[in-house]
Amino acid sequence: MKLNLKARSWHTWASIILALPILIVGASAIFIAHKKSLGTEDITVNAKWLPGYQASDAKAKPLEARAALTTRDGVVLLGAQEGLYRLADGRLLAVDELAGMPVRGLAEGSFGRVAAAKNGIWLEREGRWEKAMKGDAWSAATRSDGSVVVSMKDNGMLSSTDGRNWKPDPVLSAALEATPGVTNDKPMTLGKLIMDLHTGQAFFGKTGEWIWIDLIGLAMCLLAMTGVYMWWRAEKRKAATTA
Repeated sequence: MKLNLKARSWHTWASIILALPILIVGASAIFIAHKKSLGTEDITVNAKWLPGYQASDAKAKPLEARAALTTRDGVVLLGAQEGLYRLADGRLLAVDELAGMPVRGLAEGSFGRVAAAKNGIWLEREGRWEKAMKGDAWSAATRSDGSVVVSMKDNGMLSSTDGRNWKPDPVLSAALEATPGVTNDKPMTLGKLIMDLHTGQAFFGKTGEWIWIDLIGLAMCLLAMTGVYMWWRAEKRKAATTA
C-alpha cells in the first residue's frame, strides 16, 4: 500500500513538472502544421532571452552561401542562409530588408535585381528591396530578353518582365504540363514508415497530416491542462480538510 501511494505521488509530481513542456510541444506542433496559413515564417520575434539562443550566439558560425551575383555595374551580391549581403571593400554588408531570411537565388533583369528568398520574391530598385510576391522561392535566372524566371515551391515556374507582376512562365509551364509525371517507385524503408507514422502521413497523406498533428497536439494540451487542474483541485480539498 505504501509503495502504491509512493508511486502515485511520484506520478503526480512528474505530471506537474512535465505539464509545461508537454503543453509547449502540443501547442507548437499545431502552429507548425498551420505555419503557412498563419504566416509564422514572416513574423519576427525577439527570442534571445531563451537560454538555448543565448548559448548559440556565443559561437559565431560562418555564413552558409547559397547564391552569388555580379551586376552589370559591378555590384557583388551574396545570398546566404542568413540573408542577403553586398560586397564592399572586401567585406560583406547585410541588407537590412532580408536580414535573417534565407536567400537561395539571385538574378538581374532589365528592370532590376531579383532575390529568391524563403519568404518570397524580392525586387531591388533604386537601392531599396521590396517584396514583390509571397511564397517559398528556390532559384532565379535571367533570360536573354531581360525577363527573370523564378522557381516557387507551390507556384511552379514564374516569370516577369517588370519584377512586380509574376505569372506562370508560358514556355516552361506548358512543357511541364505536357510532360508525364514521375511515379515514386522507391521501396518503403522502416525509417520512412516510422517517420510517416509519427507525422500522420501514413494515415492522412502529405496534404492531410495536419489532422493527425492537430489531434495529437490538442490531446497533449488537454492532458497537460486537465492534469494541472486536477492536482490543484486535490490540493485545494486537502487544504480544506486540514484547516
